[in-house]
Amino acid sequence: MWQLPHENSTKINVDGAWKPGTTEEALAARTGTILVMERGYQNVVFESDALQIVIALRSHSIDRSVIGPVVEDTKSLLTQITGEDFTHIRRTANGVAHHLARFTLHIGDSLYWFEEPPDFIYDVLYEDCNS
Repeated sequence: MWQLPHENSTKINVDGAWKPGTTEEALAARTGTILVMERGYQNVVFESDALQIVIALRSHSIDRSVIGPVVEDTKSLLTQITGEDFTHIRRTANGVAHHLARFTLHIGDSLYWFEEPPDFIYDVLYEDCNS
C-alpha cells in the first residue's frame, strides 16, 4: 500500500514502464533524481518497483553491469541531495507511477505532475492508497 511521505519530506515514485527492462527503470530513477535536483528538493524518498535498481543505487560498490554507467551517474547525483533514500515497493503499490509512465507512450514525451494528479489517474490512485 502506498503511504504518505514523512513530514517535511517529498516522495518521488519512478517507473520505467514505457518499455519493460532494467535499463528503462535505471533511466527513470536517473530522471527522477534530476527532477528533484532541478526543483531543489531535499529529504526525498524515492520509490521504485525495480528491486535490482534499488539495490544497485544503495550499493557502495561500483556497478560494472550493462546499466552501470546510468546507475553510477545517478548515485553521483544523489550525493547532492540531502536526506535522500531509495526504497523498493511492490508493483501493486506503484500503480500510479506505472500508469503515468505508460501514458507517456501515447503522447511520446515525458510529463510531470506536482500537487494535483491528472483526472484520469484517480481510480488507480485510490487503489494504490487502499490496497
